[in-house]
Amino acid sequence: MNKTVKVLLMVAILGLFVVSASAQTGGILIGTNFGGDPTTINPLLTNNTVDLSLTEFLFPNIYNIDPVTRAPMKGGRNDQDNGLALDWSLSDDGLVYTFTLRDDVTWNDGAPVTAHDYKFTFDALASGETSSPRGSVLQSVESVEAVDDTTLVVNLKLASCRALDELNDFGILPKHHIEPLIAGDFAEIDNLEYNKNPSVTSGVFNFGALVADEQTSMIRNENHWLEVSPEGYILRNVPDQLVGIEQFLAGEVNSVGTAGSASVPAVRMQEFRNRAEAGEFQVYEYVDDGLTFVGFNLADRSNPLNGLDEDGNPVDQGNHHFFGDIRVRQALAQAVNYADIIEGAAEGEGIQVNSFGTPALWGYDDSIEPWEYNPEAALALLAEAGFVDHDDDPGTPLVATEDALYAEAGTEFAFELLTNSGNLVREAAGTVIQDQLGQIGIAVDFQTIEFGPLVTFLLGQDFDAIMIGFTNLAQDTDARNVFTPVGDTVGGGFNFVSYRNDRVTELYNQALSLPGCDLSERQALYHEISQILHDEVPWWWLFAPFSMYAESNDVQNWMPYAETRYANMANLAISP
Repeated sequence: MNKTVKVLLMVAILGLFVVSASAQTGGILIGTNFGGDPTTINPLLTNNTVDLSLTEFLFPNIYNIDPVTRAPMKGGRNDQDNGLALDWSLSDDGLVYTFTLRDDVTWNDGAPVTAHDYKFTFDALASGETSSPRGSVLQSVESVEAVDDTTLVVNLKLASCRALDELNDFGILPKHHIEPLIAGDFAEIDNLEYNKNPSVTSGVFNFGALVADEQTSMIRNENHWLEVSPEGYILRNVPDQLVGIEQFLAGEVNSVGTAGSASVPAVRMQEFRNRAEAGEFQVYEYVDDGLTFVGFNLADRSNPLNGLDEDGNPVDQGNHHFFGDIRVRQALAQAVNYADIIEGAAEGEGIQVNSFGTPALWGYDDSIEPWEYNPEAALALLAEAGFVDHDDDPGTPLVATEDALYAEAGTEFAFELLTNSGNLVREAAGTVIQDQLGQIGIAVDFQTIEFGPLVTFLLGQDFDAIMIGFTNLAQDTDARNVFTPVGDTVGGGFNFVSYRNDRVTELYNQALSLPGCDLSERQALYHEISQILHDEVPWWWLFAPFSMYAESNDVQNWMPYAETRYANMANLAISP
């Protein structure tokens, strides 16, 4: 990093924080943020990447995440170094979790972090009086009890192996500091000055200052249970991702895209690989935890219906004239060259996925072979499904014969594919799909529309096929709201393709209520689901993008993992 710039930044951060003379010297980590100023730094209220990039280093959680497996971890270390649980157990009936917490973690004012803090935070969420977006935990958790400072008991409404993940979905607030400020009214949490200036925290850093439209900064927590090396962490606002890249290359910051987007953009990845190999800086690559896909409408588009009636019984939703036939979906899965899609849409910086999820998730089954490009097999399946070339002209669409299950004889194979305008990756992918399906006699009316109207079509189930992306997927790949009838609700459900397979529903229920919630046993159930979803193609599985972290050589002792940029933040050393 440019020495003059580094000195100026050091002066600025020292002026904000008043670092004690006895503090260790570990340098300042400086990243970029093109997501704008944080909206809140209260861990109960956060819901965007900018806010989360701050709160994850300021507040404790009930447990740590293993940076390698991304699974809950008893004790141990991770990037935040803020997990409280040393151990936990689940009752035989699957309805009670008992956590044993550390006794050596304190808030930065010296007060101990205890089970009472977690109970206070959960009760604030359960009150329904805050604007917290973290309410999914309330679907499975009945109540939380703080037996003593280090013993926490969680009572579930139903046996749910997903409850453990949900319990860690929010950071913990300091009861001794917040409770007097709200005078018994949880609604007042939304209005606290604390939300933009959290003075009492318990992470590797303390909050420093928010300078509107410029930067947000944190400083080393001298009272942390670990000896923290970095003196501070600054997120500097930039107008866009490319400006952040140029500041990094100019030595003005020592980290690329630490908020707003963690990754070097795909168009610059090869350049960064080359320059890292030449020793200019450090990079780490991984497969993202999100995927791009095409959702096929499996039901009658002209008459969208919920998947279940008021009594919970399945509803006959009719069949899409093309995509209601599994053979058609399987044919399309073999009709395009995935390498062309990934190259054309993502600059080659991605990997084909085989089912729901990506290799970044512990529930993903990488042993399943993805669909291969095989246009001859695709045409054979289409012929079997009753769609044939009637005029020996590859430039005209295939037509349905009497053998087609749901299309009237003579119907041309032509459908509408929608995606959101402005997303260059999806626009490029749609163009490849349109071209290659056209080569085998399928006419694709590819359209890009604004995201709002796209969502209206999607949730209203008024579409043929839609290309979108899902990200931040659950580590276990649980998607019951996406691939079972409970999520098939016109106007608001995530099973917008109206997929139903009773075995998939049964497996999701087994994985949810598995006695003991053994991780390997749950994984086997999710793997079986993945195989069925791969075979039946309710979504056309396309690709997951690569992500890339970049740090300057000034950042020493760096230990990155997929979705975990700093596995040992407390031990980072940044050269002056």
